[in-house]
Amino acid sequence: MKKNIINLILILMYVTTGICCAGNLTVESDSQEFKDSDKKIYLEGNVKVKNNDANVLSPRAVVEIDPKNNKVHKVEFKDHAYSWQLKDGKKHEIKAQILKVSLLNKIFTAEGKTISSITENDKPVVIVTADRQEYNKTTNMMKAFGNVNILYKDVETFSKEAYVSLNDKNDVKKIDLVGNARLHKEKNKINAHKVSYDNIKEEAVATGDVYTDLTTEDNKRIQVWSDYQSYNKKSNFVTASGSAKIIYEDYTARGPKVNVYADKKTNKLNEAVFVGRSKIETKGRSIEADRITIIMNPKDFKAEGHVKSIIPNVGK
Repeated sequence: MKKNIINLILILMYVTTGICCAGNLTVESDSQEFKDSDKKIYLEGNVKVKNNDANVLSPRAVVEIDPKNNKVHKVEFKDHAYSWQLKDGKKHEIKAQILKVSLLNKIFTAEGKTISSITENDKPVVIVTADRQEYNKTTNMMKAFGNVNILYKDVETFSKEAYVSLNDKNDVKKIDLVGNARLHKEKNKINAHKVSYDNIKEEAVATGDVYTDLTTEDNKRIQVWSDYQSYNKKSNFVTASGSAKIIYEDYTARGPKVNVYADKKTNKLNEAVFVGRSKIETKGRSIEADRITIIMNPKDFKAEGHVKSIIPNVGK
């Protein structure tokens, strides 16, 4: 029985922390019991597991034995479990009602008011809260479900589901938000059905009833609606297509596609260009053209290509 427990914890630490678990291992609890009838090991009271810098605490734990090969294949830490690891100046923490590890497919699952975080040099880098979280060691994919909130550096997200792709060092490569997705970065906001953020390219792509609230060079708002939008942080460039609409102060413009550019000197958004048959409305006037360019500072707009203006109530 003791050998099975030790094998279990060794694999558990490898799955949850992604490191080789060489070194001393300690397993403590008030009582341990093996029931051959249901092939389970029961650890009761102050369960403590430690392997080098990796630790797990919980009031209770249940270890399941595969009856075919008599090896441990699943473990479940219950009643407010807590896991943490210190490595290379980073602290990895997980808190949940239940922590589960499947040894067959190397999947670690946290259920019930889950909080996972990575702190580096006493500063939080990533904090994820959700009803349920799952980490797959084989694919380096973290999934979160239900009331998902992610804080990653200067980005905060909200969604029904989230899928986070990690590299071998557990650094974030990409975040996919699904279902009432929202991404806030500084003063800019993105709302959509789905939002994908590529951390390597520093680019966000949003699809499905997309709405963005952007900040201009002089800290004024540009509101953008469309079916599809992408935003690149490095170039501070936004493109929107599919029933695109922009509101800027008293300008309301619509068209099949619009690109929003940053000023080259300040790198702040300052120009929006509609391509395709587009329309702008301002101060009671309505103007249609093949291309419409809006300048935020100094405020102005230009219409080109088969321009048609409608000025209502001229007789009055």
